[in-house]
This record gives sequence, C-alpha cells and structure tokens, in this order.
Amino acid sequence: MVEKIYSEGVISRLSQYLKYIVQLKELGKRTATSRDISKNTEINSAEVRRDLIYFGIKGKRGVGFNIDELIKSFNKILGYDRSVRIALIGAGNLGKAILKYKMLERFGFKIENVFDNNPEVIGKVISGYEVLDIEQARDIFKKKNIEISILAVPPDSAQKVTDTLVEARVKVVINYTSVPIKAPSRVRIETTDPIEKLLHTLYYLSHTGYARI
Repeated sequence: MVEKIYSEGVISRLSQYLKYIVQLKELGKRTATSRDISKNTEINSAEVRRDLIYFGIKGKRGVGFNIDELIKSFNKILGYDRSVRIALIGAGNLGKAILKYKMLERFGFKIENVFDNNPEVIGKVISGYEVLDIEQARDIFKKKNIEISILAVPPDSAQKVTDTLVEARVKVVINYTSVPIKAPSRVRIETTDPIEKLLHTLYYLSHTGYARI
C-alpha cells in the first residue's frame, strides 16, 4: 500500500502548528484552541480547523484540544517518531551559536557531529563536541546514516563544502550561509527557519526515503 504524500502547503502548516504547540507545552499549558493556533502561527483560523478536521483531530467544545494528543497526532503525520541524525558543518561563531540553540534539542533533533576544515579548530571541543575534519564526513555520514547537515561556513567555502556533503550522500542541507548553493536534485536545499524546515523535510524522508524537491 502506497502511503499518502501530502502537499507542501499542508506539511508546512502542520510543522508550524507543532512548533507552536511544543512551545505551549513548555509553558505548562495543557490545551489549545484552533483560535490560539491561528493567532500564533498567523494561519487563517478556518484553515486551521479544516486541517484538524481532515486529520481527525478532535477537541472539546469550550476547552479546546489536548496538547499532548495534538503533539502525538502531528508527530505521527510528519513521521517525527523516527531517529534523525544531524551534522553541523562549521565551528565558527555561527556554528557555536547553533550548538547553543536549545530549540533543536526541545524538538528532539540531535546534532551528531561537528565538522570544520580549519586546522586551528579541528580537534577542539566546543559545547561538548569534538570538531572533526570535514574530510571525514564521507565515512562518518555512511557509518552513522546522517541525512541532514546544517551548513554554517563562510560564504566563500559554501559551495566547496556542499560538494563534499553531496559526495557523503547527504539528503538535506540547511543553508545558513548568505550565498546560494547548488546540489543534485536528490539533495534538498533549505534556507529558512531551521525547525520548521527540519520538520518539513523529515516528513518526506520518513515517508518516501528521499528529499522531495
């Protein structure tokens, strides 16, 4: 049986819903209404209700939707119950900031390894990670089945490093640099909000085994 693949728009909206709901749970909230979700995601309330109804997610009149049940439902739809390993490429100021970005951990995304090509940085320990030589990426990606890379390198190194990642058979590159990068169609390139896009691309990796373009 072929699993249904939903449109880009649907998955984008569900990713935004999940991001907001997880934040609500951290604040100790137990329920949320479609109006709450609409207001904080800036998605039309009618659209929110249609999505929830379409996926059979039910709430209680006057109370709203149980947050734990919402998270469970969104995770199941997005394929977010699978293990995802991420590599951070670049251990400079931007890379260090990303390692301290706790939202990644809150959503369960684990940075597996950190790579760089600067001899002065390779071998150092940053935020608990030993910085590895980018030349090791091919073997480590294959060994650990790393599918997603966050690119946080200087602009003039972006394409060369991307080429290395392509050789390492990466499936998704989250591009934090200020320049466009090119890769074969089998590799998905994302340049916007990392949490939303990680959730988004994870859906396609989980349900199709490749990054949809």
